[in-house]
Amino acid sequence: MMTTLPTLRVQRRQWLALAAGLCLMPLASARHERRVLFGSTADLLLPEATPASLADDIWRGLQAMNERWNAWKPGDVHLLNQAFAAGRPARATPALRSLIQGAAAMERLSQGHFNPGIGGLVGQWGFHDDVMRPGPRPAAAEIAAWLTAPPSLAQIEWRGLELRSRNPLLRLDFGGYAKGVALDWALDRLQRGGVHDALLNLGGNLAAMGRPGQRPWRVGVRDPQGPGLAATLLTQGREAVVTSGSYERFRVLDGQRCCHILDPRSGRPAPGLVSVTVVHPSAALADAAATALLVAGPEAWRPLAQAMGVDAVLVIDQQGRRQHTAALEGRLDPPV
Repeated sequence: MMTTLPTLRVQRRQWLALAAGLCLMPLASARHERRVLFGSTADLLLPEATPASLADDIWRGLQAMNERWNAWKPGDVHLLNQAFAAGRPARATPALRSLIQGAAAMERLSQGHFNPGIGGLVGQWGFHDDVMRPGPRPAAAEIAAWLTAPPSLAQIEWRGLELRSRNPLLRLDFGGYAKGVALDWALDRLQRGGVHDALLNLGGNLAAMGRPGQRPWRVGVRDPQGPGLAATLLTQGREAVVTSGSYERFRVLDGQRCCHILDPRSGRPAPGLVSVTVVHPSAALADAAATALLVAGPEAWRPLAQAMGVDAVLVIDQQGRRQHTAALEGRLDPPV
């Protein structure tokens, strides 16, 4: 369901509170539209002269993705997961086939640290619920059973638009990827419509393009250990700024706080890092990489980032220590 909130007009140098932190809107006058989408607040900032029909088209497209790609509610992905569990083939739409094949490429690129086939494991931990209630951990035997035949998107067999899984445990869950794909689609659609200055926020995943007012967008990276910002940065052309963190969505299980990002290798919440921010022209790649690097942890995130082709990364560990790659040197304010 998408809830429509009031359209706002943003004046020069006015700060807007967005999910990821703060964003400076440098247009002299702009339209800010807000919806509730993908389970959180979504913001679209456009030049005032943007046709309303184009903005409406963006929202309709995003709403369709939200409804069809949710693994835990009625829609295309939910139906596929039911077919996989029953061991029968199913058909995918061309858009869903593209999503699955793109996610499979990210799984390979991340060396399995990003695995969108672990929806069953996500369900065992209770992270598919809208409300993160306390409870018990999954039994060790349940996790061990899952690890005996770990799912992978490589286990999907395709015949045109028909697909089936060679592993009945495979359950698709595109958290950590679908929002990035949606961001890329939206900016592509805006550019085709003649808009070149825009910013879209989907629950803290940001994508921006252009230099409105001849000034870049300023995007904030949230401090995972407090209410403020860890840093801000200026975007360069078309860029996505995607943060994967263990500090917002978690459950208290057996009295211990457990983050929603699971390590496919252990079947348990990923330890070590609490926040990974990736800056890249491709929002889909940034989204998958942010999850993969958080799973990789403090010792392995740098070589994995290199393997995935992302060179602008900021990480924060459990002790609050911050590290960033050379590509972000001079771009973070305050310096990390």
